[in-house]
Amino acid sequence: MDDPAPVPVPAAAIEQPFDRRIAHLDRVLTRWTERPSTSIACGSWGDGALAEIVHAGAGRLLPAAYDGCFLGVRELRFDGVDHHIHVDLGRVHTASYAIAPSVCFGGAPSLEVRFLTTGAGGAPTARWSLSAMVTRPYDGATLHADELRWFLDAAVTDLAAGPDATRFDIDPEVRRGPHGEQLRVATAAALGLAAATDWPALASRIEAMAAPGASAEVTPVVGELLAEALALPDAAVVVLRDRLLVELQTERLDGVHRYEEAGHVSWQIGATEDHHCHLALASVTAVQFCAEPSPCQGGRLNYTLWFLVPGDSGNPFRTDGYFSIVLNRPYDGDRARREVIDPMLDLYLRHRHHPWVGADEAFAAAAAHRTTGRSRDRPADTHHRRFGG
Repeated sequence: MDDPAPVPVPAAAIEQPFDRRIAHLDRVLTRWTERPSTSIACGSWGDGALAEIVHAGAGRLLPAAYDGCFLGVRELRFDGVDHHIHVDLGRVHTASYAIAPSVCFGGAPSLEVRFLTTGAGGAPTARWSLSAMVTRPYDGATLHADELRWFLDAAVTDLAAGPDATRFDIDPEVRRGPHGEQLRVATAAALGLAAATDWPALASRIEAMAAPGASAEVTPVVGELLAEALALPDAAVVVLRDRLLVELQTERLDGVHRYEEAGHVSWQIGATEDHHCHLALASVTAVQFCAEPSPCQGGRLNYTLWFLVPGDSGNPFRTDGYFSIVLNRPYDGDRARREVIDPMLDLYLRHRHHPWVGADEAFAAAAAHRTTGRSRDRPADTHHRRFGG
């Protein structure tokens, strides 16, 4: 019997740039991998076998090692062991945030993201060979509200950042099964909806929260983090565009101001009578702490907090880098100015639990050694990973 004819790839999948989809899927998998309470599963019970790795925060997704058609090939390493996973994100068409029955929890729903693969002719399928799961969504029979909230926040963030390569799925068995009732009520509470809200309405609410222009308001974590970042000593707000660089010293800025006129909401950093700038803060979907070697710092680490938006922001250095806050003088000669550097490390440590707060490897290492007194101001001999870079 002849093989069936390949199913054509949908136009949306063809139009979506390959490298942009890979970058988005890399961000999704990295977010989950770097979270200690994540388990990585290879395979599917539908295929009769499943390998599960509970890495307790020891997982690391290495940067791309190839280009071209192999751009999506990644290696998932686990500290302290030789076991590792190879995955080709180029064969993944969608990251599916799924609430589905799981044998691991006695039939109660799992909270996971499944990396759905392509089939014959590159056609999207509902199959997956890799998924990342919340390791312990339950304490006995009780759902952990914080774990559910993290899962929903991550889903909304990734749906907003990559709507063509992300979706939210609720398994039909969950919708009608007895195990799903607790989760339905808890999801409604997490989204600020009535306890009687049904599953279709909950799914619609999540999609609406992730829709472009769904809200003109700044997300609470971004607002709180930005306010604290503006209070960092000896720092500056930097807006970089093609042939334009604007720097505003934070000591001259009196915070963030919200304006509304004829239903239009705008945001201003700094007072009107002093230096200030207007930014679409509601467009920010993620923040990234980075520590990269810089010639202007004599090859030492330059500390930066990036505020990221989906798509191209016009920044020639980093396409998704809408604006940043940088430390002006982290060094005084050969001395690292701990009074300047440590407050930024502490800012990351206070907010790192949130799904849209990330850090590259060098910054995370510096933060981890915050209390040891050991210097982390020289670049480590390691790869530096940048989200959406």
